[in-house]
Amino acid sequence: MGERLAGKVALVTGSTSGIGRAIAQLFAREGARVVVTGRRQALGEQVVAEIVAQGGQASCFRADFESMAAVRETVQFALQTYGRLDILVNNAMSHAVDWGKGRTVVELGEEEWDRMMAVGLKATFVACQEAIPAMLRDGGGAIVTIGSVRSLIPARGGLAYDVVKSGLINLSRQLNLDFGRQGIRSNLICPGWIINDPARAEKVAADPLLRIKAELLQTVGRAGRPDDIARAALFLASEDASFIAGAVLVVDGGLTILGGHEIQPLLEERYRRLFALP
Repeated sequence: MGERLAGKVALVTGSTSGIGRAIAQLFAREGARVVVTGRRQALGEQVVAEIVAQGGQASCFRADFESMAAVRETVQFALQTYGRLDILVNNAMSHAVDWGKGRTVVELGEEEWDRMMAVGLKATFVACQEAIPAMLRDGGGAIVTIGSVRSLIPARGGLAYDVVKSGLINLSRQLNLDFGRQGIRSNLICPGWIINDPARAEKVAADPLLRIKAELLQTVGRAGRPDDIARAALFLASEDASFIAGAVLVVDGGLTILGGHEIQPLLEERYRRLFALP
């Protein structure tokens, strides 16, 4: 067990799986008391059990962040359970839109748009609105929001998601203007291509084309793992980052610096080898 977050209370939204789960587990290993939250109660309780088994402290609160009342209840649960809140990690996100259908602004339904905005953007706003007064009462706190490289390089078919992630950047920055001198630090992480769970990792391993993508789309030669983002979140939440405010930390293995002119020759070479082409 580490001590970088000893004595701190952390609320990690969307922490029953993937990146959020990794953040909750790492924060607990570093001494924080963690509130795990998400729509799937059983998975949340499993994360708590794993944390407790490793000697940490955690509680689970089931919440669907399409409801703003549920967002407020989640923050209040953290305060009632542990008496304070030092760290808020905004990770909850909706998967209301099927990116594979490649919907444009003309094709995307208002209901899908509204659900994505509610969970991805409005819920983050409400969580901060509820958490910051409590943080200020105890001298300040750290807010870490999980964005995406899609806010920097939008992808076809991801309109609503990309807009949400772009909006989070200025929400995160604005919090520093409003509350920085009162002890609030807010920063945002832009993850790249992250293999979130074992099932997806197996799919990538079994698919030659996905393996090529994982190797070539990042300069480090691999796709990301949830722990890669968790370590960045730990840094930003800890006193090690006490002079960092309003940052947009890109954690993408070099994905965003690889232009098409760099990738295309490599893809062509690998495809030729894969399919035994001349």
